[in-house]
Amino acid sequence: NGGRRFPAVCRAGPVPVESPLVTTKTGLLSLFLLGAALALGMAVERPASSSARPPLLVIGIDGGEWKVIHRLWSESRLPHLKTLADRGVAATLRTAYNSSPVIWTTIATGVTPPVHGITDFVVPTPQGDVPISSEVRKVPALWNMLTRAGRRVAVLGWWGSWPAEDVNGVVVTDRALLDLENRVSPAGYLPDFLGCLKAAKADPGRFLDEEPELRDLVMARSAAKLVREGFDLILAYFRSPDIVSHNHWKHFEPERFPGVDPEELAAHRDQVPRIYEAVDREIGRILAAAPPGTNVLVLSDHGFHAAPREEIKVFFDMDVLLERLGYLVRQGEGVDFSRTQVYTYGTPPFRRAKVLRFSLAGREPGGRVRPEEREELRRRLVSDLAGVTNERGEPVLLVRDARPRRGEEGDLVAAVLLERVRTRTLLVHGQPFQGAIESIGRISGTHTRTTHGIFLAAGPDIDPEAHLEGIHIHDIAPTILYGLGLPVGEDFAGRPWTSLFNAEFRRTHPLRKVPSWGVREEGGRARSSGADEELLNELRALGYIN
Repeated sequence: NGGRRFPAVCRAGPVPVESPLVTTKTGLLSLFLLGAALALGMAVERPASSSARPPLLVIGIDGGEWKVIHRLWSESRLPHLKTLADRGVAATLRTAYNSSPVIWTTIATGVTPPVHGITDFVVPTPQGDVPISSEVRKVPALWNMLTRAGRRVAVLGWWGSWPAEDVNGVVVTDRALLDLENRVSPAGYLPDFLGCLKAAKADPGRFLDEEPELRDLVMARSAAKLVREGFDLILAYFRSPDIVSHNHWKHFEPERFPGVDPEELAAHRDQVPRIYEAVDREIGRILAAAPPGTNVLVLSDHGFHAAPREEIKVFFDMDVLLERLGYLVRQGEGVDFSRTQVYTYGTPPFRRAKVLRFSLAGREPGGRVRPEEREELRRRLVSDLAGVTNERGEPVLLVRDARPRRGEEGDLVAAVLLERVRTRTLLVHGQPFQGAIESIGRISGTHTRTTHGIFLAAGPDIDPEAHLEGIHIHDIAPTILYGLGLPVGEDFAGRPWTSLFNAEFRRTHPLRKVPSWGVREEGGRARSSGADEELLNELRALGYIN
């Protein structure tokens, strides 16, 4: 943007309109249609005066489930979603694929995963798996399409939007809270985003302190400002309902989990309703800021239901416990083998079974444990590990013989963390100890490729009598484009639900089509970042990857 600074969206004032031309430089979207290029160019033309129309506001709620919404409506909760349903239309949104980044990318592109290129949470590389990113996507998303058409778009928190692409508008990526390059676009918008982040942290009514909930709050506050700034399309995304539902579904449906601890239930019974109410409150804030005439779509990628059984995901740093027990001494971020007897060998913190190995003389650098000392050391270690308990005094470690690794000797024991861990505080011979348990994920809610989501729509152009039975995630991109008066790709997997819109809108907006919105020449590349391990650990804690 030539060094031009955007006015802070946390203050009043318009955001400047960018050029309607697509910038052509390395790493940006390259749309090409060969013989259909001229047809596409003609199809996306529009009068400049149409920018005065109110925006189409699309709100994504990851994991939004009708069962929760209907129960809370029966308790007179979630008033803003209820108002949308009462003045508009509500339906079940059929889903597929069972992987959130895959589904949200399908929603944003209109094509299936083999075509758009995002088929899982991660992408394998020679250096290991990395989380998916925008550069993996092989086709344009809605924000690229609108840029091509000279429309203004704001994208807030959409999964797989990092690194931010140059668009005719604003992109605040799903990694905007992380100190990464390209976390927002244009670069001159970053101070304004950070201003909103500061304001959100200071808000006494904000979500809990967990990063996903804070991220959602910042996206919502940004949307409440940007919705006034003349955008044609605003895409805002809430992630935290999915995370909370994974971790607390048994507290929402305790009848599906016999034997749930009464004290635990009392403490967490309202977690799922709480996060839905927080999202509803922020939706209300955005709607209150939106200009009259705004059309609104609210949708989820999938719903939720109870898992067959609760799954425990504990991030456990065994070396911290070995250090507390006196078996290990650190040297910077590594191990001082000359002063260490036992250390964790080759098992990452997200695995429950830890292989413990001697610092053996003649093998580890500076190792001091002699072969004749191993049996006595093993006996003492097993006794000490048996003294590590939860707050009820129950042992939390099962100690067994370790399977020897091929071509290696000297492995001592395998210590398996049991599912008795309920808090991050352990007792070591009766004394409280923290630090070894980094996090605990208790997965009781889940979903499949047929756990369908929610869809609501309201606004002056929406037909409240529309029949939407069978509407599918494949249909969202073409429906959004139709609602913006833009052409629909003939290569899309779904169809535009023109019947969502009233008769007057359909009369004045005939459906237009193009063969395709094209491809991205440089799509399909994996990109790593300094936040990869943090993001991978979050996915492991939710049971998405192992």
